[in-house]
Amino acid sequence: MNPTLLIQGNFDQASQLLQQLLITDLPLDCVVMPNTTTDTPRYQSLVVASALCPHLSIRVGTASDYGQAAWMVVLDRNVKDATLQSRVDELRLLIKRIVENGFAGQLIFSGEQDELLAYFAWKFSGLPASQIWGLGTYPLTRLLTYRLAERLGVGAAVIQAAVVGTASQPIAAWSRTYVGPAPILMYLANADANFDADDLGKMSSWLEREAAGDQAILRDMALIRLLQANFADQPLIASVTNVHQEDPVFAAATPVLVGKKGVKHLTNLVLSEDEEQAFAAQIKAIRTEIETIEGQQTEGK
Repeated sequence: MNPTLLIQGNFDQASQLLQQLLITDLPLDCVVMPNTTTDTPRYQSLVVASALCPHLSIRVGTASDYGQAAWMVVLDRNVKDATLQSRVDELRLLIKRIVENGFAGQLIFSGEQDELLAYFAWKFSGLPASQIWGLGTYPLTRLLTYRLAERLGVGAAVIQAAVVGTASQPIAAWSRTYVGPAPILMYLANADANFDADDLGKMSSWLEREAAGDQAILRDMALIRLLQANFADQPLIASVTNVHQEDPVFAAATPVLVGKKGVKHLTNLVLSEDEEQAFAAQIKAIRTEIETIEGQQTEGK
């Protein structure tokens, strides 16, 4: 029996993810949980198409499926003019529903502001922090990896890039980026590399521009890569959004081990002084947003 992957989201994004999953044909029971009942018949063509897959199946689920899920992916709702507060309120209702129906799998956020949604999911659900994470900067890390490989004329497998922070404001951690066994900053000293510090600056700016665009497809591809690694029993170290149980608690993207039991912190993140300052500023902003939302919730009681 294949493990169950629940997909919660609007039709456009859910169907896009399902189409990519059909191509990969992973051994999954993909169960769609539509945001509205009117979306249910729209999935029929994808359900029918999954009959051509030897391993993957697609069906529309019910509340009883929450208790059987190994993973649940929460996509952006894309509701026009939705405030962050309204998204958190909706998340509270979703968490209540899945917990009441016995959900005990990994809760994965694939969308914007997953650093805030992951935090509040942890707070609302009572699930272990290791089981709640978002794709964070991992899609952009993969993008940077392939861009660096192309620029340096090496295979992507040789590049170990590091991007931390948030998906909307990624910090390229050049001090933690390697080309083979050598840090990329040492690689710059090689005159034959035809690559210098200015190129790093331009690449950071390029990454920020890409972060401002639509990352939905990049997220789908990153999620599938992590699922593939899981089925191959080869957990990956990836910069996904994870809950940092410091005081006060926050969530942000840092390199962690992503495996069958969720995410696992391996070591403290060590950055250069400039990178550390940028990362600390992001953490401060995230904590401020958390405090603001929690204050509004208190006022609303």
